[in-house]
Amino acid sequence: MKYTSLIMASLIGILTLPSVLTAKTIGVDAQKNLDITIYNENRALINDTRTTDLIKGKNAIAFADVSTKIMPESALLQGEDIELLEQNFNYDLLSQSSLLQKAVGSKVTVEYINPATGAIKQNQAELLAVNGVSPVLKINGKIETQYPGRVIFNKVPDNLLARPTLIMDVQSRSAQSQDLELSYLTRGLSWKADYVAELNDDENKMNLNGLVTLNNNSGVDYKNANLKLVAGNVNIVQNHIQPRLMKSMAVTESTADTETGNMAVSNLSDFYLYTLPRKTDILSNQTKQVSLLSGKDIKVKKTYEFDNSLSLLYTPELKKIKPTIYISFENEKNNNLGIALPKGIIRLYKADDKGKMLFVGEDNINHTANMEKVRLMMGTAFDVFANAKRTEYTQVSSNVTEIGIQITLKNGGNKDVTVEVYQNFYGSWKILSESDKSENVNANRVRWTVQVPAKGESNLNYKVQLNTNSKSVATSSVKTVAHSIR
Repeated sequence: MKYTSLIMASLIGILTLPSVLTAKTIGVDAQKNLDITIYNENRALINDTRTTDLIKGKNAIAFADVSTKIMPESALLQGEDIELLEQNFNYDLLSQSSLLQKAVGSKVTVEYINPATGAIKQNQAELLAVNGVSPVLKINGKIETQYPGRVIFNKVPDNLLARPTLIMDVQSRSAQSQDLELSYLTRGLSWKADYVAELNDDENKMNLNGLVTLNNNSGVDYKNANLKLVAGNVNIVQNHIQPRLMKSMAVTESTADTETGNMAVSNLSDFYLYTLPRKTDILSNQTKQVSLLSGKDIKVKKTYEFDNSLSLLYTPELKKIKPTIYISFENEKNNNLGIALPKGIIRLYKADDKGKMLFVGEDNINHTANMEKVRLMMGTAFDVFANAKRTEYTQVSSNVTEIGIQITLKNGGNKDVTVEVYQNFYGSWKILSESDKSENVNANRVRWTVQVPAKGESNLNYKVQLNTNSKSVATSSVKTVAHSIR
């Protein structure tokens, strides 16, 4: 119809009377303190303290601007000399559709503007039904489904609020102004750690910077908030976690780096707590990043690892095994780090010969404790590869086999490398001969160290005796690790 766009644009109409609410609204303008603790499980604990005046006896109060994704069953209100009687979470918010739905069955005013003359015509109507945002009206005894005008409401219904609000009935033992703290769990707030590492030219040191990426999809702004992050997987059985219990867990504080803005790290029971040393705003539908940590001149080790299973009984040869490159470092204080690292992605960069930073790989890390080793996979190497083949196979008896193996390590790069060859054996075994002296890593694992020159190759030869039976198939896996000679 000709005036469809006019209907859609002006359907809500003019509100001639203000909303009448029986509860006393406590808005964010009365906010005294706001603490936000965000967990890994896409949920957060909100501790919101606001100041209000209470009368002696029963008070109806409305905490406005709570999260639209609040878990109402987790809400906890605390204050002096008060007792909570009842609480209701009003999430049916004021909108074009909800206003129409609440007015079904009531009298409204409808207004039509003649587009040719500009004349305004008003009528009283009964709102019979609503189809989406299209009203069904009874005007002068006739039913109108496509009225070319707008609907004017006398007031906003008392139970229809403009903002998500938690309404509570509390009993106060005295008339006084006091601080009320509302604690609740909400979904829609999440965080993750992202790291950027810069390798030096020799790839034996790096600078590391950690950032926290915050996402707020809770439908409400949090301004001037104290921010804390919990790293670790908190067990969640149902939606019955009490915020006060979570807040009162034993915390060992540490000092934040106020100069760099890095977060303070402390223990929270068996988890780690990261505290931002300043207040911050987390706006609705916002993604923001804050500094988590930094470390300079962290010693790293670059390795080339060949990790391919080789059945000595059934696989006679493997060719051109391409290695995987790893960067590893010790998360220790004497290595310019030594703090708990939340899980996240570490992205590695290195400058080219013109000083331009280039991306050279990334990998995930799990929650990493102090004094734990971090190992990052960068990708597949180009210059170093290995060939392995069986040079001898002798069946000594039904259970005993002697096998000779040659592993050829080739290095097409410009630097000499030291290759560490790991060999796993299963069942009963012993080495009969070897070109390089081996070292036992554990009962079923040995290691050889082989030097491989630049633009050259080296061979490792050994002979092993394996005792096989029906319960144990003799197999071994070749794993070689090469790292650049410094």
